[in-house]
Amino acid sequence: MARRTVHVVLALLPALVSAFSNTHPIVAWSSHSSNTLYAGSLEKPTHSSTILETILSKYDVCFNDAIILVAQEGLHASDLRTLSPSGVLAQTLNIAESTLELPYVPRSTSHPFTPLANAVAERCGARVVSYSPGQTEVAGNAGEKHVVCVDMPAVSGQGTDRKSAMTGHESALASSLDTLSAAFPRHLVVYAGWSPSLHPRQSPSPFSPSSAGVNTTSASAFAAPTGGILSRYQLLTPGLILSLLVGFFVLIPTVMLGVSAVSSIKSPLQGEPPKGYISAEKKNQ
Repeated sequence: MARRTVHVVLALLPALVSAFSNTHPIVAWSSHSSNTLYAGSLEKPTHSSTILETILSKYDVCFNDAIILVAQEGLHASDLRTLSPSGVLAQTLNIAESTLELPYVPRSTSHPFTPLANAVAERCGARVVSYSPGQTEVAGNAGEKHVVCVDMPAVSGQGTDRKSAMTGHESALASSLDTLSAAFPRHLVVYAGWSPSLHPRQSPSPFSPSSAGVNTTSASAFAAPTGGILSRYQLLTPGLILSLLVGFFVLIPTVMLGVSAVSSIKSPLQGEPPKGYISAEKKNQ
C-alpha cells in the first residue's frame, strides 16, 4: 500500500507542477473605492486576458485620472509570496481602498496588455504613455486622462537569486508607483505576470517607448485569442488535481482497507458440521 501511494505521488507531481507553472498572478488595487475590483463580478477565467478584459471594461474604470498597467514577464505567485509582509507592495495593498488578488490565473498566449491598453484608452478618451522604472517624470498633459504602461524587468533565476531579484523589482516598482500616484492621485493599478508564447504578436506594443501617445486600436482588441484547445483552456486545473489527490489518497485506500478487513474475517462455523447434521457413516452405523 505504501509503495503504491509513493508511486501515485511521483506520477502526479509532474502534472501538479505543470498546472501551476502555466499560471500567473493578477494583483490590482485602486486609490478609491471601486466596483471594478469586486471579485464576485468575475467569471471563471480560461486565461488571464479574460480577467483583464473584464476589469478594464467596467464602467467606472474611466473615472480614474490614470489606469496604470504593470506587466512583468516570468512573474509567478510564488515570487510574490517571497516578499516581506512588511514590504512596500504588501503595505500598498493593505491601505488601498479596493483590491483584487488572483494568484493562479491560467496565462494568455501574449503580452497581457498589448491589445487592451489602446482599447481602454479609446473608450475613456485617455492618452497612452509608456513609463520605465526609474523615470523621474511622466510624459503626459495635465488635465488629461492617461493609460500608463509600465514594463518591469523579467523575473528569472532560481532560489535565493530569484528571491533577491524580486526584492529589487519590488523596490523599483514602489519607486515608480510613488512617482505615478503623485502625478495621478486618482488611479487604478493592475499588475500582471505573463510568459511569451512561441509565436508572439507582431503588432506594435504600447509598452514600447516608440508607441507613446498612440491612441488607436483595432476592432478585434477584445477578441478571444486564437489557437487550439490547449491554448484556450487549462485542462489540469488546481481543482481537478485536488480531486485526483483526494481520490487516490483517501477514497481508494479506504475502500482497499475495507475490502481487506472483510476478507480477513473468518466464519465461526467454518470447518465445523452444522448443528443437527448426521453424517452418512454415522447413519449406517
